[in-house]
Amino acid sequence: MESRKSISGSEPSLATIELVGIPIDHGGAGSGQAGGPAALREAGIATIPGRTVVDLGDLGAPILPADRIVRRGPDPESRRTEWDSLRRICGELHQRTRSSIERGAIPLAVGGDHTLAAGSLSGVAAGWCARHGAVVPEDAPSLGLLWFDAHADLNTPETSPSGNPHGMPAAALLGHRIAPLDDVVGSCGTFDPRRTVLLGGRELDAGERARCSTDPDSSLPFLIEGEAFANDSPESIAERVLQRLAPDGDAFALSFDLDIVDPSEAPGINLPSDDGLSVEQVMRVLERLAAHGGCIAMDIVELDPTRDIDHRTARIGVDAARVMFGSR
Repeated sequence: MESRKSISGSEPSLATIELVGIPIDHGGAGSGQAGGPAALREAGIATIPGRTVVDLGDLGAPILPADRIVRRGPDPESRRTEWDSLRRICGELHQRTRSSIERGAIPLAVGGDHTLAAGSLSGVAAGWCARHGAVVPEDAPSLGLLWFDAHADLNTPETSPSGNPHGMPAAALLGHRIAPLDDVVGSCGTFDPRRTVLLGGRELDAGERARCSTDPDSSLPFLIEGEAFANDSPESIAERVLQRLAPDGDAFALSFDLDIVDPSEAPGINLPSDDGLSVEQVMRVLERLAAHGGCIAMDIVELDPTRDIDHRTARIGVDAARVMFGSR
């Protein structure tokens, strides 16, 4: 396997990992994901061979009561009651990950539903700008975004069939207006669509498909759907990812949603999606990305331990982090 590269003044193979938990579930479709950080810690997420992992604890967040009735529908106001809380927790997380990046550490944010990525990864982008003395992302070295997920999360309140906030963080990070998250993302918290890959998607809404493309030369985010794995090896697909994400050995951030794995192997998912990838396929992709060496931040999201069986899904999350960042 090829050696890791130095990415724009840092040594990812040596950087300290700063772990933070975000126990939220009210951006999704029901309760459960708030227990994700504790379950991932129990499964060993704070131990990554060859690395120093500093556990910064959890950010304080309200938990959606188990008997809460979630209103779903195309009405953009349908989830208004959750937005103030989500804005606050994402804002705190933005500052936490920004600080990690500015210090040259690697933030590892574990959740929790995927709404959190609007805070964690906007903080990564803003910290990357600050670390390189840039006022806007265009003035900083290239920073890619890899969204490894069964969904594209490119909805806005106007296009979402469900109104679920966890279906909107990628849109917010790519500059689409998500009013409750605009002040969290800010001017330096966005990513370049031309350096963005949506990998493994298998359930996209019409509004999301309009915001991405399967054409690798498009200026829209590049979508490689899950069905691509039926005809190509994980390693070859990972090469396609890197060609778009980091063609010159650039840095990138990874948002890893556990629903990418088929529910037969990863039962601990709140909204499971059938016909997913196998654990083997996922880990082979991650191994190739890890060999590149450019990953400066990672999210692990959507674990619902109340649905998990024998900690199977939690262990997949731990293995994903160890493959990405462990000694090789």
